[in-house]
Amino acid sequence: MNAMSAIQRQLRERFDRPGEAGRIVIWSDPEGRYGDSLDDLNLPDVTVLQVESNEFAIKRRVLVTEPKTKFLLYRHRQPDTPETVTDNWLKDMELAYGTFTADHDSLLTQELGGGPALRGVVEQYPRFFDSKRRREELKPRLRPSDDATAITASMIAVVLGTDERSLEALWRELLMENAEGKSDGIDEITRLGLADFHWKGTHEIYGYAPDEAPSVDDFVAWLFNRAWEQFAPTQADLGADQYANIRRDFSTWHNDFRFAHTYRVLADRAAELLGIDEQVADLDLPELLGRKTFPLVDQELVRRLAHQVHERALADTEAQNAVHSRIALPWYSEFEHGYGAVSAASALLTRIDSGSWNCSSPREGFDHYTQQWFAIDQAYRQFNRHLDLYEPDSPLDALKATVEAAYINDFLTPLGQSWRKQVAGMERWQIESVPSATSFFTEQVSRPWLDKGKKVVVIVSDALRYEVGEELGRRISQEDRFTAQLSAMLSALPSYTQLGMAALLPHESLAFAHTDDGSVEVDRAPSGGTENRAKLLAPMSGTAIQANQLLSLKPGQTREIIKNHRLLYVYHNQIDATGDKQTTEPDTFRACEDAIADLVRLVKKLANANVNNILITADHGFLYQESQLKEQDLSVKPHGDALLHVNHRFVLGRGLKRDNAFITYSPNQLRMSGDIEAQVPGSIHRIRTAGSSTRFVHGGASLQEVVVPVIAVNKRRASDTRQTPVKIVAETNRITTGQITVMLFQQEPVSEKVKPRRLIAGLYAGDTLISDEVTVDCSQDSAEARDRFFPVTLVLSRDADTFNGETVELRLAEPVGSQRRPYGDKARFTLSRTFTSDFGADFDF
Repeated sequence: MNAMSAIQRQLRERFDRPGEAGRIVIWSDPEGRYGDSLDDLNLPDVTVLQVESNEFAIKRRVLVTEPKTKFLLYRHRQPDTPETVTDNWLKDMELAYGTFTADHDSLLTQELGGGPALRGVVEQYPRFFDSKRRREELKPRLRPSDDATAITASMIAVVLGTDERSLEALWRELLMENAEGKSDGIDEITRLGLADFHWKGTHEIYGYAPDEAPSVDDFVAWLFNRAWEQFAPTQADLGADQYANIRRDFSTWHNDFRFAHTYRVLADRAAELLGIDEQVADLDLPELLGRKTFPLVDQELVRRLAHQVHERALADTEAQNAVHSRIALPWYSEFEHGYGAVSAASALLTRIDSGSWNCSSPREGFDHYTQQWFAIDQAYRQFNRHLDLYEPDSPLDALKATVEAAYINDFLTPLGQSWRKQVAGMERWQIESVPSATSFFTEQVSRPWLDKGKKVVVIVSDALRYEVGEELGRRISQEDRFTAQLSAMLSALPSYTQLGMAALLPHESLAFAHTDDGSVEVDRAPSGGTENRAKLLAPMSGTAIQANQLLSLKPGQTREIIKNHRLLYVYHNQIDATGDKQTTEPDTFRACEDAIADLVRLVKKLANANVNNILITADHGFLYQESQLKEQDLSVKPHGDALLHVNHRFVLGRGLKRDNAFITYSPNQLRMSGDIEAQVPGSIHRIRTAGSSTRFVHGGASLQEVVVPVIAVNKRRASDTRQTPVKIVAETNRITTGQITVMLFQQEPVSEKVKPRRLIAGLYAGDTLISDEVTVDCSQDSAEARDRFFPVTLVLSRDADTFNGETVELRLAEPVGSQRRPYGDKARFTLSRTFTSDFGADFDF
């Protein structure tokens, strides 16, 4: 710092004061450091006088002779010089005008606009004030009421580059730095002589008192150890106040998604240091569910829950509630697929264990599948998909084996055998009162839309089986302004692509072509490929297009196609293209997920092109199992006068030999023209063939293959999605202890149109947070109101003491990206504490 420049600036500020207060400045320089520099001052219209035993003469000149002139009275006087009444004729003027001092510390104090408290801080921490940058950053942070502690905290905030000077904010920066393996902040605090202040404050506010020299690494270990022990007060360190303070600030870091990466790094490091893995092994399941300090707990919980589900030792409601209780954790996404696998497995095993696959008629079997049984196929798909996405060294192998055995042996096989009996007794391939794919165009396209002069788009997704369609319908309905109504129809038989696609087109007759590739003719014309299908649709003012081509079109091009046609068939092929090849067969369930995403995009693109009426359906479904087939899963070899086409799940030919292993159909029974017969193996057996896949198959008559979804999509003009409202329910309006428990009531169950809501709860006095914070995930889909109450326990910090007897507020906030926005009403309480140590309850850390 250039001392004379600073002095000159400060003197000008003094002379710029209005009136008499800015006419005279008395400069006291006890050490005489600046006497030789007076001539360097540039103070226009100011007369500089040196006081050298001429006080009376100066006083007369200043006050009487030149009462309008501005004067700088420079005085070099030793501070310990004794004074008598007549020694200092300027004493009354010093009292009236004050004195200007220009010693280094005073200059800094005056530059920063501080008082005596700042002067003491400047003297105590000279290194900090050597930097012009630090001084400039400190000045706007200082407040008139600041004491030495507040000023020093602001100095540390400058060092760390934080906007706030609270201990929570300072430690947040130090922890983030520590997680990156750096120590610049604490090193600079130490270099500038601020370390003793920092560690003393950490001890007094948080209770951190290490046996050896304090360090950030040691504080991290201590912090997570205290959290793991649920911040119970101990004689060794924490009292009630420190307990509440550290618990509050830890909860802030724990619940802050912006701090999630730092938290995860530090938690993993602390877990290894503290041997948490060994401690976790000794805790039972309820104790584990109450611990939310370490992600390591969730890793163990996934394993423990999987074991319990595998052993059938956990009710499905318990398993689902356990998974739900972890959703609000910042690191939940890392374990989402593990928890998802457990959730799906529990649902699947529960349904299978309590299920019965008997049916008295084809209609009853069809209805049971569309209403209940499909959910087992869906849970099986979701389980295996989550398992694929979970960590490579998955601890769920035993559960996988259990799920696979239950699905194949206790569901797929007995259901196939039961359904076979119904299929074998059908005189024709039709079920009373169940729509058929062969009448799809007439009944579901022409009559409701084309005959009434309305346009319609039909999306046909190859192998979109019913359970995938059910999930697709829910996904579409979750989109704002979209509704999706699901129904089902019976596919053509055999349930393979050429016939399934042909059956959905306008036609008078269908016939198997006299070829070996399973081709199908529509009104004696070929139906394979987009071009042939477009020709068959042309008389209806329609055309056909592939989904990937439509998705690549610009909005104007899409609107032009819609404008020029009354009917558009969009062909989508993701599932069948993946599952029907040996090399990609294991990716079948991934393809289902991709298909759902594709179809949602298609629907949105069409809606944006002003399409109001959309139908989504499929040519057939599929059978798929993760495990390799066994010998008993294979059917005998088919025979006949002429075998035109042999697939894993069906045969086309003439003079097919009847066999109990097969169900044989004439063309008339299948509503087909010509003389070609068809056979399908009983139950879920495969025909032994070479080359193609066997785990993914279709063509047969199993429910999974022949129940086809039909989804009617509509877009509304007005927004129709919302988040569930949440209400605070409190039994009292007074807080008399160190904590309070309230209820958050989720007023509506989560559904397709009602979204979940995540909230952060905390107690505030004005702008001051006086408790810890708790994150609550309000995402219950139960219709029972009692299932939608969430208890929230908040513990007061030491800051609450300041507001005893006053009104405080429980406030809710929603995390929005890296920010928060206030939510809903506030609950008000009168704080009326007796300040006794009453922190003895169990908490979630």
